[in-house]
Parts: sequence; structure tokens; C-alpha cells
Amino acid sequence: MMKSFLYIIGFLMIFGCKSKEEQTVVEVDQQEKDSQQVTAKDIENLKYTDYVLSPESREAVVNWQRFQELLAQIEFLKKADFSFFNGKNELLVNFLTDLRKDIPQHVSGPAINERLIALETKILKLHSTFKLPNAKKEEVLKNIKEVLVANSNLHLQINKKFEFESQVIEDPSVED
Repeated sequence: MMKSFLYIIGFLMIFGCKSKEEQTVVEVDQQEKDSQQVTAKDIENLKYTDYVLSPESREAVVNWQRFQELLAQIEFLKKADFSFFNGKNELLVNFLTDLRKDIPQHVSGPAINERLIALETKILKLHSTFKLPNAKKEEVLKNIKEVLVANSNLHLQINKKFEFESQVIEDPSVED
């Protein structure tokens, strides 16, 4: 009887200790996972120059529907809502293709088209990073920053185009 009692106590100690260890491992895994989550605060702390569209530029792109959607998605990205950038690959590629295809003629130009391609590349890179099961927080933040910088550079280029077009340049060779 005493021998069976010792076996039962030994059995309980072995399995009782193991369950505590498993619970601790689960808690540590959860804490590690939480520390790898990118938050809106993390994105807000990224250092880059954020150019906004000038009034002339905003007016020029107001009817460019895909661009307006992109602006909204960039704002969601800044708030750590990654649903658009983490979605299906096919939808994202189709959106980016339509974005470039639907560019208004009065906005289009070599420099703007190049900035659109750069932004598309950065968005696809971010999308790929989200699809990696072991992506590190630092890598995700780096790619988010690249998307934000590419978007900002696109805004700057659009602003430059409309600023240049609004300038009245007199030809000095023409005499009055």
C-alpha cells in the first residue's frame, strides 16, 4: 500500500511539474509574439520626411480613383492596419496594375511613372515580408518605412510637376 502511494505521489509530481513548465513556455511564447507585433506607435516613431500633396496636386488627382484608394490604405498602414498589404497577392497586383494604368494624362510623366514603379516595388516587398512566417519586427518596420518614403517621394514629384507647370517663365530673347 505504501509502495503504491509513493508511486502515485511520484507520478503526480512528475506530471504536475511538467504542466507548469508547459504553461510557462506558452506564456513566454505569447510574450515573444506580442513583442514582435508592429503597432501604430512603432510606425509613428519611424523617421522620414512625409510630403503631403499641395492644393494644386490634390485637385489634379481628385478623380484618380485608385490613387485615392492608395492614400486611404497608406493612412491605414500608418495606424498598423495591414489588411490591404497583407491580403491576397492577386488582388494587390491587380490594384497596382490598375493604379499605373489609370493615371490621368495631365498627371503622368516620366518622373511620376518612375516613382509609381518604385512605390509598387516597395509595396510588393512589404507584402512578401508579411507572408513570411518568421518575419522579424525590425524587417517589417524597415519595409513599412520604405513604402512610406516611396509614397512621400511620389507626392513630392507630383507637387514638383504642378509647381513647375504653374510658373510663368518669360523668354528673355523676345523683345517688347
